[in-house]
This record gives sequence, C-alpha cells and structure tokens, in this order.
Amino acid sequence: MKKYTTFLFVLVFSISQLSNAQAAIVAMIFGDKVASEKFNLSMEIGVPFSSFSNVDDLKMKNGVNFGIAGNLKLSENWYVSPTVYFLSKRTFQLNNTDLHSNDEYLNSLYMNTRAKTVISYTDLHVLFSYQLTDSNFRFGLSPQVSFLGKAKGTYEGTEGELTQKITDFVNKTDYGVIANVGYFLRSGHEGKGIIFNLRYYQGFTDVLKNNFEAGKNKSSYIALHVSLPFLTDELASKNKKPEPVSED
Repeated sequence: MKKYTTFLFVLVFSISQLSNAQAAIVAMIFGDKVASEKFNLSMEIGVPFSSFSNVDDLKMKNGVNFGIAGNLKLSENWYVSPTVYFLSKRTFQLNNTDLHSNDEYLNSLYMNTRAKTVISYTDLHVLFSYQLTDSNFRFGLSPQVSFLGKAKGTYEGTEGELTQKITDFVNKTDYGVIANVGYFLRSGHEGKGIIFNLRYYQGFTDVLKNNFEAGKNKSSYIALHVSLPFLTDELASKNKKPEPVSED
C-alpha cells in the first residue's frame, strides 16, 4: 500500500503544478462565480482499495477515482460538495474462481484459478462536511450512487492469461454511503486549499449476480483521496493563515 500512497502524492504534486493555469482558464470560461470565496470547482483524485462481502479468497487491489466537484461554503463551518467521478474503478483479485463462458472446454482450462477483476462505474455523490472551528480537519458524510460502465476479469491459466467481459454478471447500479475525514492544507499549493481525505464507502446493494458469486456481495472500500481546487492566486492568498507576529 505504501508504494500506491507514494504514487498518489507524486501524481498530486505533478497535477497541482498546473492549477494556476487551470484556475485562470476556468475563471475565463465561466467567470468569477466559479472561483469565489463561496464556491469553486475542484479536481478529484482517489485511490480506493475495494472489497466485497461473502466473497472467499478475495485480495484487495488499488483502483482509481477521477472526477470533478463543485464546492459550496454554506457557513463558516459547513460545506457541501456535489461530485461526479467520470472514472471509478474498483479492482480486486479472486484467488480461487472459475471462468464463466459458454465454452465448456475453455472453462475447464480456467478452473480454481486467480482472476484480477475490474468493475468500472460512474459515481455521483454529495458530500456534506463540517470543519471544526480554528482547525483544518473536516468530517463529512455522503450518499453515493454508482452506475455500471463495464467490468472485466483477467484469468490466469496454463494456457496463459484470458480476459473476459463480465458486465452481464454485475448489477447495473450500486448505492451506499461515504464517511470522510479530511485535512485542509492551507499552507500547501500556495494556499490554494488542497484537501487530503481518508474515506470509507459501504454499499447496500448486491453487486455480483448469483451466477458469478453466491450470496449478497456488498461493495466497500477504503480510499486515499485528494481534492485540488481551481482557485486564483487572489483567492488563494485569502485562504492562507496569517504569519505569526514576532515579538522581537
């Protein structure tokens, strides 16, 4: 997990270097209202580690979330962020599974084997957050609904790897709730308010159909997540905490 965390931070640092130009472009296209003290847009990047209930021999793998959010300041402490992840991949490895195809001979070659499985969604959620007074910590909850895009499994066998489309074995929607703990980094990114998040998602629906995995397979994941606001330098300076006054 450590190497994926390092990769996330390197990716965030690289993307954040482009934020000045992005903020200027966003303000130019949409006007100052999308880069104000009350509202801004942000790029959302996350690395989820997914699991499913009632699935034996499952190993969590890192996926990816990528999208955009609108961030609205409701009061001094309360915030709301409608978010869409255009790319949301939940990845896991099945260590003792079978190929499910219409070819019985092919199925016999890929029995009791390992398969890396990727389920791709479009996620929609609305995060309600409370920031403690005189603190950089935010705590939030959000409902989430996910719409299936595609799903595939890559099976290992004596004949080599075989990739199969498994969209027909996955239900079309998933919904659940996100619990989030965020840290608002005022001093970083020239004060443009990077938010580092640790979040947990718990789904309420059966994701995998019974002809693929028996039982009710509820989705869950732990994610490392970063929010990169599109803010201008002027607004960024307002986000910075004042330097302490020296008594010397």
